[in-house]
Amino acid sequence: MKKIIPRQLERRKILAFLLAVLITLLSGFICWGAYQREARQTVSGISEVYLREMTAQMNEQFKNNIDGQFAQLRTVANSLSDTELSDKANLVDFLARIQHDNDFTHVALLNDKGVGYSPDGTLQVISKLSGLDQLFTGTERLVSYNETIWDSNIILLGTSMDPRSLGDEKLVAVMAGIDTEVVGEKLALSKEGMDAYANVITRNGDFVIKSKYSNDLIKGSNLFTVMSREADFDEGYDLKTLQMQVISGEEGMVSLKLGPRHEYLYYAPVPGTEWYIFTSMAYATVNSKVSALSRFLIVLSLGILAAILLMLFFLFTMYQKNERLHQRLLMEAKEKAEQASQAKSSFLSQMSHEIRTPMNGIIGMAEVGKRHIGDPERMKSCLEKISLSSRHLLSLLNDILDMSKIESGRIELHREIFELGHLLKVLSVIFYNQAKERKIEYDTLLSGRLEENLTGDSMRLNQILTNLLSNAMKFTPDGGRVVLSVEELRRENDKIWIRFEVRDNGCGIAEENRDRIFEAFTQEHSGIARQYGGTGLGLPITKNFVELMGGTIEVESRAGAGSIFRADIPFDTVLDGGVGNREQWGEDRRILVVNPVMNRQSHIVYVLESAGYTVDFAVSESEVMEKVVAAAGDGNPYYMCLVRWNVLPGLELFAAEVRRTAGCTGLKIVVTGYDRDDLDEAVRLCGASGLLCQPAFRSDVEELLRNVEAGQDAKAEEIQSRHLEGRRILIVDDNELNLEIAVELLEISGAQIITAVDGRDAVEHFSSSPEGFYDIILMDVQMPVLDGLSASREIRGLPRKDSASVSIIAMTANSFQEDIKQCLDSGMDGHIAKPFMLDDVYRCCDEVLMKKSGEKDEERRSKIRTSL
Repeated sequence: MKKIIPRQLERRKILAFLLAVLITLLSGFICWGAYQREARQTVSGISEVYLREMTAQMNEQFKNNIDGQFAQLRTVANSLSDTELSDKANLVDFLARIQHDNDFTHVALLNDKGVGYSPDGTLQVISKLSGLDQLFTGTERLVSYNETIWDSNIILLGTSMDPRSLGDEKLVAVMAGIDTEVVGEKLALSKEGMDAYANVITRNGDFVIKSKYSNDLIKGSNLFTVMSREADFDEGYDLKTLQMQVISGEEGMVSLKLGPRHEYLYYAPVPGTEWYIFTSMAYATVNSKVSALSRFLIVLSLGILAAILLMLFFLFTMYQKNERLHQRLLMEAKEKAEQASQAKSSFLSQMSHEIRTPMNGIIGMAEVGKRHIGDPERMKSCLEKISLSSRHLLSLLNDILDMSKIESGRIELHREIFELGHLLKVLSVIFYNQAKERKIEYDTLLSGRLEENLTGDSMRLNQILTNLLSNAMKFTPDGGRVVLSVEELRRENDKIWIRFEVRDNGCGIAEENRDRIFEAFTQEHSGIARQYGGTGLGLPITKNFVELMGGTIEVESRAGAGSIFRADIPFDTVLDGGVGNREQWGEDRRILVVNPVMNRQSHIVYVLESAGYTVDFAVSESEVMEKVVAAAGDGNPYYMCLVRWNVLPGLELFAAEVRRTAGCTGLKIVVTGYDRDDLDEAVRLCGASGLLCQPAFRSDVEELLRNVEAGQDAKAEEIQSRHLEGRRILIVDDNELNLEIAVELLEISGAQIITAVDGRDAVEHFSSSPEGFYDIILMDVQMPVLDGLSASREIRGLPRKDSASVSIIAMTANSFQEDIKQCLDSGMDGHIAKPFMLDDVYRCCDEVLMKKSGEKDEERRSKIRTSL
């Protein structure tokens, strides 16, 4: 192996370094050449796009300007009146005004002989205008240049017009001449400061409009002549190709050097003419713009690269710190997951508690009822409480379903006539008993005039009030007070606005949390759920329902001082005459009310006074005795004394003392309150003439007074559903237990019951029976063999007279609005949702039968009218 001495090694290093430098320089030159080529191509491409757009804009501007000039010419033709055409002197004056007002260089009207009239005199046009035949043949527009009838450098515009008479002549066209410099200025074809200009030429290269900014470069009247003499075209471009494209009507671009200026020239035909527009921009201008853009992009790219490198460096330096935080983040994520799981468990637990509470009432009262089979009154009380607890349970399930429907936007209102009094009684019994267990004072107060029957969604109203009252009970401590107030606010046409106000003296709500309480699954703070329970659904559902019904809800509250929730809701009126239109039957008899909660604005006072009674109030026992003695001494003793069952201690002794004080006046004592069991016991103890469950409406007061007047027991049951007595009812259900329940409930009404186990069985029962045998068919929907919808359609399609008249009512657990619509569309007359109460069946059957009866009466009257 040959030994390399240090001097040789040094020489080789120098040669290698020089070779590296040479390669680097060569690579740089190659890259620079490639960059120049790419730059030229980029500049050319950008120039073509830019100049094409600029040319298109100028063409459009030129076209709009020409269109505007023609519009002025048509206005001139249309504005000719008989005055201007009366003689040639008036016509000349008219044309002079037109020329001045429209900035025309020349203007003339042309007759059918080729003679023109202008402010400067008569023109012989027929031999001077090359396109005259176009105007004579009715062509609308003529655009020409340098016609000999006027000066040079004039653009001539002409248009045909409806012939007008001037003496013996016919004026057939109007023309205007416009100086090309004026047109150039209006079109702004040249942009000072942009190093760009534009010219308009004919197909043979003659200038029509020559930019003043091109005068220093282009010396001559023909662009092609100047180019052939002075232009130096870049590679790929030549004058011959340019001329051929112009003659053939094509557009394009050339790159050339004209004198000291290197420029791009874009050309395109001018629409509606035989002219071309040439737009020019200096190469240096475009190149500088592209270079500036390139520099900007390079700087931007370097900046982005630097930012990315800085970010990567930052991320890298933070890696160790993030690694240390990783374990802590995992722990936090674990805690959050546990919290979410706990929230889910808490929600399920709370829902379980809410559902188990009424379930406990149902099961408990069922067990109590079993032990008092021989006590009808106790059994009745247990069954009523089971019914109320069942309704409460159903309302909880509806809340859960409604929240889901609210969030999916599927919630709908079900409008129907309902009894406001019945709804309030049910709520009062439920919450009165809850309040009694916790020694909370509860009252339902009705104020002023209130309609007993309204039209609206009673189920949603029940949910609204249940949610508000449940919250009030929940947050009110033992020994507190909860009041539900109901009053009419106003009437607007056929609508009644009613305010429902729930007031409590519980823990209240802090001001900063008032808006949060209407958010789903949200309570004021986490301690609320632990201390009071609840799901966080009640108030959001309430707010959604109130607003869906067209009402508003607001809250007043202060921490530690209780809360007031007000819901103002509109309802449609029911045309039943109203309270104020009933006849008076009180005959000015006097009634004494012993109740510290009521006042002169109470609804019961309004009812009694509208019926002709005189109402007085008393609070203490001594005040009662004084008023009773004074009334007897005046010769107008009290007819009745309404006493709240727990307002005075020793109700039995109080009643005996009142009777003794009243003497032989026949004073009747009626006990009032919320719970039927309490009132029954009070009536038994004091020997009262009757009882009145509150809240009381006019029908309740009327029934009480009838019973008291007739000496009947106030506990007599109302006769249910007289329309069903003796009716034949076919009940169709594949569930044996449901069938048994329906049969047991309806047999109480005195109806004759027949059963079927599926839709096919129901159709066979009906088709084999005599016509008119069945009055009502209660039809389940989901059944084997044949479902209820199909069975209803088959029954309606049978060739029998009663197939259309028999009442078919759905009795199903499918209770959404779309389910109800499907039932009605199949031919059914009504819908009862499971689980149902006896009143639901009676009410629906009564409504359907009464509707059928009304339709028959109307049909009978129609036949009579037709026969007459």
